[in-house]
Amino acid sequence: MSETAAESVPFPVFLRHDGVWEGTYTLIDAKTGKILDHHRSRLTCQTNGRDQYRQQNVYTWEDGRQEVKEFPGELKDGWLRFDNPRLKGEAREVDADTIFLTWIYKDRPDDRFSEIITLESDTHRCRTWQHFENGEFAKLTIIDERKTA
Repeated sequence: MSETAAESVPFPVFLRHDGVWEGTYTLIDAKTGKILDHHRSRLTCQTNGRDQYRQQNVYTWEDGRQEVKEFPGELKDGWLRFDNPRLKGEAREVDADTIFLTWIYKDRPDDRFSEIITLESDTHRCRTWQHFENGEFAKLTIIDERKTA
């Protein structure tokens, strides 16, 4: 049985995320359903095709506030791993369209996050974060994005 082109490339799903993604983040209280935050996003995802990953997130709120976050990572042994002064996490391709990511913020080690990233097509993806605080499901973030470049 011969390998398909996608199977012969390391990290084929991560490579499909390369580019610029624009969309919205909506943060919801898990107990009440109340929207806690909503803002626009522009994410730039880059792999070098082998072992390095870099992501830059630019968040913009209606009042003009803006935050920029950088996420360098390493692709190795079937995993994307992040470990920087702010957070530590790892992600893995689950199937041809899905990535599962978990992480913690180092200044809040009792809180943890799980994310499912689904490529609905090569230009549309949705992401869902589950926020756990002190062992309790506390919040949910829904992210809808379109690839713009």
